Amino acid sequence: MTSFNLSEWALRHRSFVIYLMIAAALAGLYAYQGLGREEDPPFTIKTMVVKTMWPGATTSDTVEQITDRIEKKLEELPDLDYV
Repeated sequence: MTSFNLSEWALRHRSFVIYLMIAAALAGLYAYQGLGREEDPPFTIKTMVVKTMWPGATTSDTVEQITDRIEKKLEELPDLDYV
């Protein structure tokens, strides 16, 4: 019993193989056109930067009286990962 030889079959049926290749290429182009793509897709960056300044005060005063208080309040937020 002789097994099926795909290469031999393809060489004997060249026009059908070429037709299948063109059909596959056209189906691929059609599928590619249907892909959703955007230059700038919408997404949300959940990052916040808080800058505390107190003109005339020392750095330690600013940290103790303003920055630490803000950080403590922010840590109370349930959706906050880290401060």
